[in-house]
Amino acid sequence: MLKKIEFKFKKISPQDAMDLQYKLSVNPGTYRVFINGYSKTGMVIFDEGKLSKEEILKMLSSYEPEIIEEKEITMEELINSSMSWKNVMEEILSH
Repeated sequence: MLKKIEFKFKKISPQDAMDLQYKLSVNPGTYRVFINGYSKTGMVIFDEGKLSKEEILKMLSSYEPEIIEEKEITMEELINSSMSWKNVMEEILSH
């Protein structure tokens, strides 16, 4: 089971966001990561068996993150969310 956490940051610059996104994306426990320094929002999807929530929060701590949403998702949900709408509609209509 994967975990998805959405954040709001009190302080993060666009350059810090880009650096942080890269740092998180090269971790083998991270499946998806998006950090926006302009809107001060972010999202991380990760495998808790390889990367703990506490480790992520430690990496984010200097940017004062606030957890907006936290939920568990399946690998199938992750894959479906990554598909284009054309492929999603074809899959739905084929069932």
